[in-house]
Amino acid sequence: MDNFRKVRVLLIGDNPQLFFSCQKHLQRNGCECEFAESERAVWERLRQRQFDLVLSLHASRGSGGPSLVVLLRGSQTTLLHAMRLEVGCCWVPLLRLGQECYGNPVLCPSEFANVIDEVLKEIRAGYMKTAYHASTSVSQSLRAS
Repeated sequence: MDNFRKVRVLLIGDNPQLFFSCQKHLQRNGCECEFAESERAVWERLRQRQFDLVLSLHASRGSGGPSLVVLLRGSQTTLLHAMRLEVGCCWVPLLRLGQECYGNPVLCPSEFANVIDEVLKEIRAGYMKTAYHASTSVSQSLRAS
């Protein structure tokens, strides 16, 4: 795993403290986390780099810009949005590796950490597949010359 870049995670919400335990869990699992509090900060971060995982505590507020789903569709990014409840929240999967996944079950807090771990494995498997194909094509081109 040391040969591959860290999973890049964008945390979107009104208060970084709301992500404290989630961020610690992600960092323990080799993720690089950034936080965006405002819609403007979200768009700036997304223009600067590609994120593998986006966790949002608030939706795009309709200021005329595209929604996160529209912006990230087809990008290999996994997007989950939190639905706040009276006590806690549930997570709604919106994109899985850039593909819409409406209709997937809502994730309760007790399931969230396990699902995030599975998402991280899926993202890393994509890295390994990409790295394998890149190294295979390099070795094939070296043999051909």
